[in-house]
Parts: sequence; structure tokens; C-alpha cells
Amino acid sequence: QVVFGMEDMETVAPENLETYLSDGYELIDVREQDEWDAGHHLEAKHIPMGMIPEKINDFKTNDNYIIICRSGARSGRVSSFMKNEGLKSFNLTGGMKQLSLISEKIVDLNGNIGRVI
Repeated sequence: QVVFGMEDMETVAPENLETYLSDGYELIDVREQDEWDAGHHLEAKHIPMGMIPEKINDFKTNDNYIIICRSGARSGRVSSFMKNEGLKSFNLTGGMKQLSLISEKIVDLNGNIGRVI
């Protein structure tokens, strides 16, 4: 069993996300499928939290990853886990709840304006 802790966590503020993405950081959404379907960032890649341990070898040690969930708790645990695995990961502060207040890139599966559930 994998234990997700929250030590040594580095964060990215929602208002700085687009700058990081344009600098080549990858956004990983660790929420469940129904949450993703309802609304996600256009540039995010979906890997549910429970899948992260088995997908850990798909991540590259030279890349930078920003992890997002609904509020920042799950993504914080995943970010710490990834960091402990030698990866460069950052938690998006406030998660989708905060990002959705300032981003126009939140969409549902049909490309319509997404919502956070």
C-alpha cells in the first residue's frame, strides 16, 4: 500500500498557472472521472490519484509537474509522493475551486464551460 503524505510540498498559485504552463510545466488532474467530466483545465492530463503509483514510471525526472484536484488536499498528497519518487512536482493552491474563479479554460467533456463538482 502506498501512503500519501504532505511533507516538503511546493506550491503554485492559480493566478500563476498559465505562466508555468507556457514555460513547459505539465498539469496533472488527479480527481475522479466524474469530477474530470464535469470540468477540467483544457491543458490538463487526467490521471486519477489511485492510478499515480502504477503510472509513476511514465513521469520524467527532467519535467515539471503541477498537480491539481478539487481543493488541493489530494493533489498535495500526490505532489509529495511524486517528490519523494525524485520528480519535480508542485501542488496547485486551492485546486479547481480556486482556479475556476479566474480561468476561462475550464471545460466539460463537450467543450462547454465546465463546473467543479
